[in-house]
Amino acid sequence: MVSRIIVGESGGPTPVIDWEVAGIIDAAQKAGIEVYGTINGLEGLLNANIEGNIVDLTQMDPMSFVFNGPGAGLKTTRIKPKDAQYKKIAEHLARLGVDGVIYIGGNDSAAQLLGLTGVAGVAAIHAIKTVDNDLPATHHCPGWGSASLYNATALKNVHSDFSSYAVRANFRGEQGVYEGWDIAPVVVYQVMGRKAGWLAEATAFARVDPKGDMIPDAPPHVILCKEVPFDKQAFLDEVADSLTRQGEAVVVVQEDLSDRETGKSIAEVYGTEVIRDAHGNIQHGRATSFSPAAFLSELVAAELKVDAVPGKIKDCTLNPQHIQRSCMMSDVDASEAYRVGHASVEAMVAGETKKSVVLQRTNGVTRTALTDLSNIAAKERCVPMEYIDGINGPTQDFVDEFIYVIGGPVAIPHYSKMKFRSVPVPDEIREDPYLRD
Repeated sequence: MVSRIIVGESGGPTPVIDWEVAGIIDAAQKAGIEVYGTINGLEGLLNANIEGNIVDLTQMDPMSFVFNGPGAGLKTTRIKPKDAQYKKIAEHLARLGVDGVIYIGGNDSAAQLLGLTGVAGVAAIHAIKTVDNDLPATHHCPGWGSASLYNATALKNVHSDFSSYAVRANFRGEQGVYEGWDIAPVVVYQVMGRKAGWLAEATAFARVDPKGDMIPDAPPHVILCKEVPFDKQAFLDEVADSLTRQGEAVVVVQEDLSDRETGKSIAEVYGTEVIRDAHGNIQHGRATSFSPAAFLSELVAAELKVDAVPGKIKDCTLNPQHIQRSCMMSDVDASEAYRVGHASVEAMVAGETKKSVVLQRTNGVTRTALTDLSNIAAKERCVPMEYIDGINGPTQDFVDEFIYVIGGPVAIPHYSKMKFRSVPVPDEIREDPYLRD
């Protein structure tokens, strides 16, 4: 049985990542196991000579980690260790007397933990987390529910705000005077997600009524995800249809799409320079990064012509980036993250190693389970196509299966329809309308 474990956090933080640490500390204290923490994940272990990089969590109140604000309390890393670095980390683990490593992260983190087990004689358990929700062998991932709650709430409120700009006016045409949109607002909202469209599809939670049923024509009106190759004309046509019918359009796009014609990332097709990180991933959210949301807004402004909008399209580009994973927490998500952390220690105490703790859901009940670390390491899971209705977004089945992770349909705001009763227009006004210049 392990006697001293060390826990580290890796990759992008989630709103509930420290709930996993809390669960780990709680379970370790119950089992009488010492708990160390490594600051900045494997980087802290690599630089263990620097005082403060290895900390003792054994006597800490587990709740210290859940009331410390967003982000990773032990800080995080995106290091991709080389062989010599793995060996140095293994050497430090042995000298620290650590016989178990619990690493909280996504598929890259799982791959790094698997690499470490090749040179270090320690038990190794991976505790899943990622707002991207793109890990195989699990129903969903801790972190995704909270980021989805934020995006759905923000999108609903942004629509309520920006739709205020819509203006109807009178225009003179070849057939005489007609009504049209003088100002038609278009919002393009970008969400995280490199390889899979889970966060993009989850923005459709903003469409639901309090029962959880999606309301027809409720925003977002267009959802672009990696699973559905990007077709420029199909996108413009869908936005045009929304503007024609409603005088507004809300578009969601994830941070990378695949071009239908070439199969390449749209950053490679439409961008000027592609910058990649140490893992080979196209970088997003940096000053020099290609922004799909900005690209789509520019595309709408430059190429979209809609008969119903003889005035102008007023565009707004929004990229919340880190805000979506730091401003809101789902209680369901937090509880499940705590359980994943707790189960990680339980697995190690039971003698398990090279395993990932995942979440399985059967008959409406979610439980933790174990899968081989190799089933997660460097692997991805896209949104199943049966859950996607093209660029219209997810099916009702997707909503029914996953909306519980944000706390259910009542977790997002629900507003009055504000349906006004029109005042009859006097003939004098009707016969002499103001015509927009």
